[in-house]
Amino acid sequence: MKDKSKADTVEALRRAIGAQKGAVVAEFRGLTVAELTALRKKLREVDAEFRVIKNTLMRLAAKGHDFGKLDAFFSGPTAVALTHGDPVALAKAMKDFAAGSPKILLKAGFFEGRVLGVKEVETLAQVPPREVLLGRLAGGLASPLSRLVQALSGPQRKLAYALQSIHDQKTAQETKG
Repeated sequence: MKDKSKADTVEALRRAIGAQKGAVVAEFRGLTVAELTALRKKLREVDAEFRVIKNTLMRLAAKGHDFGKLDAFFSGPTAVALTHGDPVALAKAMKDFAAGSPKILLKAGFFEGRVLGVKEVETLAQVPPREVLLGRLAGGLASPLSRLVQALSGPQRKLAYALQSIHDQKTAQETKG
């Protein structure tokens, strides 16, 4: 019965690892149930989950996957936060929680098949949200186009002003004369 349960756990972890878009590995010591619940709630808001798994089971699940590059970090009381959404939001949530609690210590991250150090996870956490970056990109693309339109319409506008000025002068002369 135990072996079947462990095999099911490993298979479920394999599926979770295969579906993740980013992960953060953390060491936790002495987290209360309330603190763990608060962390899990915060992570659910960013489409992520926090799993406390035996290191041996995590190594077995990661075998044959790029996620296995994290093997060195699976020692001691370790938990893994996996996201199915925005990895930046996960990194930010984990960094914020770790900053507010000395009971959790970030160990590493995983993004696009690459292991990230703690500094890289913290740097990733500082990246603005996806929507902000897309807005900046759209603004950056629109700016040269609007300047081009203004530049191309400049001579036409000057011609229109000149014609209006001539028209105004002739109208003024006709009313005087």
